[in-house]
Amino acid sequence: MKMIYKKYELHEDIPVRSVLNNKKLVKYFNRETSAGIVCLAELLKDTVINPETPIYYETGLIEYEDFGLDTIVETCIEDGKFSQQAFVEKGMSSISPLTQFKILLNMPLCFFSIENNLTGDNAVVYSSASGLLVHAYLADTEEEIILGAGKVNPDGSVESGFALLKPYEINKIRNNFESKEGIEIFRYLNSGGINA
Repeated sequence: MKMIYKKYELHEDIPVRSVLNNKKLVKYFNRETSAGIVCLAELLKDTVINPETPIYYETGLIEYEDFGLDTIVETCIEDGKFSQQAFVEKGMSSISPLTQFKILLNMPLCFFSIENNLTGDNAVVYSSASGLLVHAYLADTEEEIILGAGKVNPDGSVESGFALLKPYEINKIRNNFESKEGIEIFRYLNSGGINA
């Protein structure tokens, strides 16, 4: 198993441009995506992987970044209630179209796949370490898979972790993560929880 974990504080610059092949994509990234691109680049540095390598990613609640979602909600309130029609007609158009790429939960995984030319099986799991591990464990391969997780914390810091491992190696880590977020797997591995 090969593993990388990084944490960037709010004031720290995430050096995503230094590792990105298509630098024009940066405008679509939130901090979680940027940190993930950097981590995955470091994990795969000097490694040749099959384009069909499966990648499974867990994202947590974005607890810090404000993408103008309050503006959408305010725009969609009619007679004191949220209006689905107003959401469709006015809500999303009340913020920058680029924001949509920053708030969709599957976008980090899309950008990781695009950047690394990955076309294999993939899944995004929301706030569930056990769900992430089940996807990886049940991968229809005996070859290596990519397992990842990211989290934007309330203080604005962002964490990202990735591992390149074989599905059978999931058994080493799948206990003790029943009701936790995926990033906790990488905190555990980074602290020497097992010989990563």
